[in-house]
Amino acid sequence: MKTKFLFGILVLFLGTISFVSCNDDEDKTEYHLKLSKNSCEVMQLRTTSIYLIAHENTTLDIASPELIDAVYKWGNHEGFTAIIEITGKQKGETSIVVTDNVTGESATIKVKVTEYPMPRLAVKQPGGNIFDIMSFYLRNDSSEPVFNELSSVCDSIVWSVKGQSGSYRVFDYKGHGSDLVMEWGHCFLFPGEYETYLTVWKDNNEIFCDQLDISVTDDKDFLAYDWKDITKTSQAWTAYVDVLGSNPGLMTSYSFNGPVPSVEVVLSSDRDQSYDILYSYFSKLYAEPAYEDHKEKQKMFQLYDELFSEQKKYPHDYPCAIWVTEHANIVLLIIDTLDVFKYVIYAEPVISHL
Repeated sequence: MKTKFLFGILVLFLGTISFVSCNDDEDKTEYHLKLSKNSCEVMQLRTTSIYLIAHENTTLDIASPELIDAVYKWGNHEGFTAIIEITGKQKGETSIVVTDNVTGESATIKVKVTEYPMPRLAVKQPGGNIFDIMSFYLRNDSSEPVFNELSSVCDSIVWSVKGQSGSYRVFDYKGHGSDLVMEWGHCFLFPGEYETYLTVWKDNNEIFCDQLDISVTDDKDFLAYDWKDITKTSQAWTAYVDVLGSNPGLMTSYSFNGPVPSVEVVLSSDRDQSYDILYSYFSKLYAEPAYEDHKEKQKMFQLYDELFSEQKKYPHDYPCAIWVTEHANIVLLIIDTLDVFKYVIYAEPVISHL
């Protein structure tokens, strides 16, 4: 009986030794470093994974940490012992050196970070007339939630026009919040082919630019108007949107006096240089005046009466300059009364277009 008892203790002891020995062998298993692949491509803000066989004591050395983040996770992963999760931060190419510190083996993973799809610049109509509102907007051509993640990609997005001063910020990230404009309008006051740009900025560096070309014509009788469309007198002045802050701030109003339509143009604010601004704009749009008071001083009132109808709105005010175009006679007037002193552009149809 005693012999059987001692034999049982011996068996239990040997079993315990065997169990401990098996666990020690498993802990000391030597894996040889093996990657599921040695290169990958990942988009900004997105994460991809590479599986590998390696020991827990494995380190990662990223050549350009500003481009990617990489995390090593040890454990059973679909037949592999570990996984590396790689997240794209900035567009570019870099590499990760993987070192198994148990075996001393190393391997290199090449990583390409592709650009997150940026908003594109679009316009509701590719062309228009001067003084028309051109409606621009941001367009997403990808399946990614672009507008929800802009603050992770950039600091600001700016719209500009080549050859014009000023710019318009359609996106602005301020650290604690952001402002986003999806659609905006702008009026062009001169005909021409315009190059417009949507520029994306990050840390004061340009990271993306989209170009959109538009065409602006001058096909109406006078500025925004065709004479045949003026059949009554307007009750207010019309201002024209200028998000760039580059236009002179013109306002227009139209009238119908008897059979004669007419249009007036003034500045949106009474500035001391209003004469120079109005003179400069119409000279640039139509060339130099046909008649000016400093050249034709004795004839200006006579020309004013000959070129403009008897129904003209300002029969007694002083004409400074007169432009004659195919469809319109245009005069720059000084309005000088007891209550008002200002400069006004007044236009009527050429008689043949009445």
